[in-house]
Amino acid sequence: MNNVARISLALALSLGAMGTSHARPVIIEESAALTPPPGVTYVRFGQQVGTNGEYALVTGERPTTGENHEIYPFDALLYRRVNGNWVFQRFLAQGSRNLEEDWSYFPVIIGMKGNLASALLGEGTAANIFRFNGTDWLPAGTGAGFQEDVAIDGDRILYGVGDSWNGRVYEPNGSGGWTATWLAGQLRCCDDEFWGGPVDLLGDRAILATPDTYDLEPQEIPIYQRYYPEGVWQLMTKLQVPAGVYRLGGEVALHGENAFVTARSGPYIWNSSNYFHEPSGRLQAVNAYARTANTIKFAKEGNLLLASAFDPDLGIIVINVFRLEPSGQYEHVAILKPRSGAGLNGNLEIDGNTVVAGSTMRVLAFELPGSLAAAQPRFETFESGNGANWTPSAGSQFTVVRPTTLNGVYRQSSVLGDAHSVLGNTTWLHQGVEADIRPTAFDGNDRWVGLATRFVDMQNHYYVTLRSSGSVQLRRMRGGTFTTLATAPLPVQLNRTYRVRLDSIGNSHRVFVDGRLLLSATDTGPQVAGNAALIMYRARADYDNVTVSPTPRGTIFTDDFTDPTTYQGDWTHNGPGQWTHARSAFVQNSVAAEARALIGTSTADQNVSLRVRPTAFATGTAGQERWVGAIARYRNDQNYYYLTLRSGNALSLRKLVNGAITTIASVPVTVSVGSWYALRLEVNGTMLRAYLNGTLVMQAIDTTHTSGRVGLMTYKAAAEFDDYAAYQP
Repeated sequence: MNNVARISLALALSLGAMGTSHARPVIIEESAALTPPPGVTYVRFGQQVGTNGEYALVTGERPTTGENHEIYPFDALLYRRVNGNWVFQRFLAQGSRNLEEDWSYFPVIIGMKGNLASALLGEGTAANIFRFNGTDWLPAGTGAGFQEDVAIDGDRILYGVGDSWNGRVYEPNGSGGWTATWLAGQLRCCDDEFWGGPVDLLGDRAILATPDTYDLEPQEIPIYQRYYPEGVWQLMTKLQVPAGVYRLGGEVALHGENAFVTARSGPYIWNSSNYFHEPSGRLQAVNAYARTANTIKFAKEGNLLLASAFDPDLGIIVINVFRLEPSGQYEHVAILKPRSGAGLNGNLEIDGNTVVAGSTMRVLAFELPGSLAAAQPRFETFESGNGANWTPSAGSQFTVVRPTTLNGVYRQSSVLGDAHSVLGNTTWLHQGVEADIRPTAFDGNDRWVGLATRFVDMQNHYYVTLRSSGSVQLRRMRGGTFTTLATAPLPVQLNRTYRVRLDSIGNSHRVFVDGRLLLSATDTGPQVAGNAALIMYRARADYDNVTVSPTPRGTIFTDDFTDPTTYQGDWTHNGPGQWTHARSAFVQNSVAAEARALIGTSTADQNVSLRVRPTAFATGTAGQERWVGAIARYRNDQNYYYLTLRSGNALSLRKLVNGAITTIASVPVTVSVGSWYALRLEVNGTMLRAYLNGTLVMQAIDTTHTSGRVGLMTYKAAAEFDDYAAYQP
């Protein structure tokens, strides 16, 4: 493997499609918390929330009463922001429900936005509507009863009501009252204890969700339009389930000229430019394709669309903030998360730059900054220069060396005490640092090598250590005193390379070794921003391929294919491939031509690892190679990078640019049918690195493709794929 191609090529290529673009989102934690007023006890608090920026409306459920505890009392609590603090004002509405009544399980629903609020609490026949007159919130009539959802836009209120997925929109009648218009939704079956479904309202348009259907009817999501001068609401269109999709989810939103409906792996987007005929894209965070990702609710303000969702990497419900760009794409610009790491409950509202969201027995308030531009990740590969971006500690011996013609590393050669080197201009509170670490000497027992986040100085930082005594430890150093936050056994060998990552996001800290999550801990003490650092004690080591990011490790997709019912995920297939599940692997059986399987959200930076076993190569003409491999930054069938094991006994890193093939690098490898090979392709910034069986064998600089999806590919070959993992570092 000594023949290494090192090529630097640049080609401008502009490709785009409506959907989500992915810069790194800013991570924002709450600025304040709304808590129950003194002397009032709630068993649930903050299950429903609303805000107009200055005021907030919150539900609270008191302990049950009655002889058999059948009475459930509820409050709608009004808060006001005073000098940055949210202060309880009064109970805007109160009510109760009786579990012994037939109508016992209808939800408690509130809403507030702009100058309107609505509250349905208990057994009342209709919601109470309130209007803000500039000084106080005053009663302004009644709305619909027995409802599932409420949406407020301007002077209109839309309720999800009725035995089917219906809606009822309320508009001022000019005499201080309201005119209600019934909007028919899709039928459903078969009980009378239904109260509509999720709805949304934007100007003269209304959308009604269809979480379920009646009998075998196809799922359709109606959009209504209010026409002038008649002021009549008429059915405009019905959104259809996209081809190849079993069903859509139950949450909907209208934003700009777009309509959204939730689905597995992220909501679909329809646009009015094609009369909402077919989806024009997806609204997706980086980890939208991870198994547990799901969207819960929407909120919107100006050019921002917010979606609460379970984040598989943080392990909690967060709020993803997307910004509609002039290009028509939605950029993922922020993640709102609780400082405590406890997670949200999915309910949210935004008005102006203020977001309120329910959490565990409290409501959190977030303030969006004027700029939602995140810090850019840093990639240090030590292929040139002398480590000028790093500041080593006194007495350490850090230097850039080239142990092979292929690769440069950052080597620390002294075993005399502590040694560290700090990467400048990475002073972030939310930070992940990842690197290849190869320990080469330990001087004594329980010596270690590692990484540090939030490094202020040797007295204050978080750090992970791989220890010669056979463990990995996550520690905090504060004021010169260390605390072990988590530990796990790990045999640590000299001259073996470990891929190590430490994420410090708010109070949450996680450690990955060779792609596996080994440690996690929550530290509730004060959090201070600092730089990323390489750190060790009485040890020598080589560091390489360092990534420092302002976001946590983002799972694009991962699957070991052991479960035959879930292996399909949301893979997109093209070509004449025969993809199936067999022998706990993802199998492609055709040797006819090119076959691709694609997965994941389009990202710029991506690390892809997998195991592959060629099982058959088609009979080829002289000089014609057949191959199996992995795809990165796929934009379309004519543009992507790919790493392939080839029948001509080579591992080749190539790119396709408008259909033209260029070999970036290639090394000789004996490729045998029936043998397993471990491949890893890393595409971060402009650096491409390829690994075979854990060893770096190729790397190059290339600026052609800047983002795309990941996937698998064969050409006139059959293969089995296993242990697939793709993530954004």
